[in-house]
Amino acid sequence: EALEGSLQRLKVDYVDLYYIHRREQARPIEEVMETLVSLKQEGKIGGIGFSEISPASLRRAHAVHPVMAVQSEYSLWTRLPELGMLQTCRELGVAFVPFSPLARGMFSDTPPDPAQFPDDDFRKANPRFVEPNFSYNEAIVSKFRSYAHDCGLTPAALALAWVLNQGDHLIPIPGTRSVKHLEEDLAAADRTLSATELAEIEALLPVGFAHGDRYSEAQNIGPERYC
Repeated sequence: EALEGSLQRLKVDYVDLYYIHRREQARPIEEVMETLVSLKQEGKIGGIGFSEISPASLRRAHAVHPVMAVQSEYSLWTRLPELGMLQTCRELGVAFVPFSPLARGMFSDTPPDPAQFPDDDFRKANPRFVEPNFSYNEAIVSKFRSYAHDCGLTPAALALAWVLNQGDHLIPIPGTRSVKHLEEDLAAADRTLSATELAEIEALLPVGFAHGDRYSEAQNIGPERYC
């Protein structure tokens, strides 16, 4: 029903890639795959994708039918996928699609102001943007912004370049509302970071530096936890 609704709204009869963004964890993933494979056989979808599943679930799904892509949050301040997902995707030939590669605006030139978030802004109740966590995070990220400018890049471009440097099977999906920001994204695609730069970035933003969980309890519905 969800797929049929999407096809009708898009006014198409086929989509190249269809994601299960939040799967029912009580339902075996093999059963989910069987349904998706049938939709593929009917010619309604080209590839099968999942969002925020675990490496173990990916292996189970892939054993039924090849999975095209896995989408999960990944950036310099959310590095959980390094604990198995990046490696599993590479091994199986699955594209890894990082969302929020710019840390929900933290890696922009101008720091976000939580006091200005509208009520419907996802970040308003997000632990990393709530005090005292936000002030701790901003103090750390501000040093990264200065470093990015020393490298001749905007903070967003450097953060995105870092993601792109983590493997050729990564396809990040940064959001943008302006041509200026799109140009920054394109600059990142052309920048290969040196070993020295990667080490310096790691020193500024070590694994686990972010204060606060990436979701509040109310927001944490669906992602599979692992490690």
